[in-house]
Amino acid sequence: MHASGKAPDGAGAEQVSPAKGTADAGPASWRRLIVGLLIALVLASIMATTYISADHGGVAHNLPWGQVGSSPLTTTVEKSVSLQVHQYASQADLEQAANQSKIYGGFVAQGNTLILSEAASLGAPAVMTSAYEQAAKQSGVKLQVKEINKFPPQDPDGAVPGIALIVLLIAGYLGATFAMMRTKTTARHHRVTALLGYSVVAGLVIDLIAGPILGGYPDIGRNFWLLWPIFAFICFAVALVAATLQTLIGPLGTLLTVILIVFIGNPSTGGGNGVAFLPPFWQALGGVLPPRSGLYLIRNTLYFGGNDITTPIIVLSIYVVIGAALVLFFSWGHLHWKGKKEETTGPPEPIDPDEQIGIAAIPPA
Repeated sequence: MHASGKAPDGAGAEQVSPAKGTADAGPASWRRLIVGLLIALVLASIMATTYISADHGGVAHNLPWGQVGSSPLTTTVEKSVSLQVHQYASQADLEQAANQSKIYGGFVAQGNTLILSEAASLGAPAVMTSAYEQAAKQSGVKLQVKEINKFPPQDPDGAVPGIALIVLLIAGYLGATFAMMRTKTTARHHRVTALLGYSVVAGLVIDLIAGPILGGYPDIGRNFWLLWPIFAFICFAVALVAATLQTLIGPLGTLLTVILIVFIGNPSTGGGNGVAFLPPFWQALGGVLPPRSGLYLIRNTLYFGGNDITTPIIVLSIYVVIGAALVLFFSWGHLHWKGKKEETTGPPEPIDPDEQIGIAAIPPA
């Protein structure tokens, strides 16, 4: 019994807790919940808008197309399909250009032969076959069709490059995010080195899963060693984008990275249909973002003999160099500023034992 009639400390704490719990479930808590759900709704709306606007319709815009000789059939096709026609001296030259990922296919006037590069696009073969068949029917001409550069049995729909890309994009920004969460302020300058090591390991793991373990692409003995550095390169580039934005604006940098890389960059790759089937806005935008360069670096390595990969390498290299420089610069600036501050203020004075007793006697707020 307490003579004063006051409840013990423990009992008092128990009486306060329900009130505190009630406050947490009050208007402020509901406001935070509603704001969080609204943010999620906005992000979902952004993703729906970007993906649908980029991928719906499937209409070609300036589709790179080869031609040998001159044919009224191609003139007729151009009335319904937007083509960027390139002239070649022979069918062999045209097929070589297609195998080097320069064109989606072509037409040889002599023999009325339609050449289709299957690995260039999932949509182009059907679109171009239909257009040329209609033109040939109108002209009373018999059409010959030849398919080249077909997808291998291991990936009959050409899905592996796109799947590998999205995994690498997620691995990149997740790695940077966890590095930010786990790296102490004083060790920020080690982040680039850590992300490089992480990207090398992540690229190896994803390559092992896609190739030797699941057999997702042909000629594993050769492509495994080619794709490992490519996977690591893509992952590192995205990780540095995230690390740069996180260094500049903190945790919100992760959210901005997801919007920039996944919500905007990924739909601008063109996917399986190819860049030519994107609207002009998305064609232009995707060229300066990492995802399209990553996709074409993987795809052209697997299915086009490593041709036409110079531009993707340059784009990704720009992100790596600038991202690493910015992260290191701001990390160095933080350490420099912190050192100057410590020099100015000096170390904190030790607390007197009597003061320690006094501080300990102060009840927590």
